[in-house]
Amino acid sequence: MQKKQLFADRLLAQMPSLRALKCFVTAARYESFTQAADVLCVTQAAISRQIKDLEDSLEVALFDRSARHITLTEAGRILYNASYLSIMNIAETVEAVRRAGRVELTICVSHTFSALWLAPRLQSFRKQFPDVRLHVIVTDHFMEFDRLIDPDVIITKNPPREAEYEVERLFHDVVYPVCSKPFFEQAFRGRKTGALDLLSQPTLNLSPLGRTQVCEHVDWRVWRNWFQPGDVGERSVESEHLESNDYRLLVSQAEAGEGTLLGWHHLVHRQIEQGLLVRPVEESLVFHDRYHYLITHKNALERPEYKLFREWMASEVKEMMGSWRETTETREAS
Repeated sequence: MQKKQLFADRLLAQMPSLRALKCFVTAARYESFTQAADVLCVTQAAISRQIKDLEDSLEVALFDRSARHITLTEAGRILYNASYLSIMNIAETVEAVRRAGRVELTICVSHTFSALWLAPRLQSFRKQFPDVRLHVIVTDHFMEFDRLIDPDVIITKNPPREAEYEVERLFHDVVYPVCSKPFFEQAFRGRKTGALDLLSQPTLNLSPLGRTQVCEHVDWRVWRNWFQPGDVGERSVESEHLESNDYRLLVSQAEAGEGTLLGWHHLVHRQIEQGLLVRPVEESLVFHDRYHYLITHKNALERPEYKLFREWMASEVKEMMGSWRETTETREAS
């Protein structure tokens, strides 16, 4: 027994560091040091250094770096196959221990939703529920986590299909033009302005390039096609002043008076309430088939902190949608 114990102790003493193995497993999964660095929130140099130290300690190459993309060597595949499940089991156990006795929710949201919807409301949530700790993960690529992170709640337009999540509709899309008050005074005040007249002045246009949630894409060409008469030929949008795939940037430029922007109600209604933006026309597009969803991990459904968060979300959404009213100028879109 003593010899077996000594042998086990010797194996433990010769074990590589858990940090190095974590870097190796992540790099192997993505076949990329860069993506591994993004997932683990470290630099690419740190990933390379950990893996080099691991290779030196094992005296064997784990990756073939001669190709354009790194690939596992035979030794690397053996180590990966043996270590992946162990690493994930340790990670899940550590997460369970970390959560034990703590009232915490891990929430995953996109960059735009975080900046324009969630951030202005967090102070209110913390005041109402000071004992509930929120861990907010901001990313547009939550579906690529693949168990490296298991959020309790995901708010997205692209719900996952995994059985461990429950999907609930939060609100549908409402889109209408917005601009700053000074821009409105200069460009539209005192004039009879219709939906297509906005195109005669500078516009801020949302580009689909580099965006993961293209399903929610609406630009000025979509707006033009909905409101121009059917017998009018193709009409170009030549007044675009700025085009970007970063909606936060476009909202900031609209507030600065740089042009008219197509605003999603849930992202711009607070700026309208605060007078930072105004609606130059009453027309709007309503998409009853496009939703933001509340995605909840089944393990979180019965937790008291989740129930508080869910009730808070419902209240905030109700107030937000209550600030918009359909008019005769509303167009049903699909």
